Amino acid sequence: MIKNSHVKCYYLGMKYPKLIEFGRNLRITRQIKGYSLEKLAMLANLNPTHIGKIERAEMAPTLLTILSLLDALDADFNSLVTYGKYS
Repeated sequence: MIKNSHVKCYYLGMKYPKLIEFGRNLRITRQIKGYSLEKLAMLANLNPTHIGKIERAEMAPTLLTILSLLDALDADFNSLVTYGKYS
């Protein structure tokens, strides 16, 4: 049986393909920095599961979450929202 949250998450990425790109940019930036999900979560004061869902486009991050991630990654806004950056 599929839970409603999984169905909603699946359609979130399908409806907003830029969320998929944002998540991909986040994951690649995190990996370039050499951070695990746990390390980034600790630095950004977020839950690692939450970050994983953002990377998989299962969840849309709030502005405060994005700012926390940018600060923890020492990255600028464009590095995460540039479409096609790591394609």
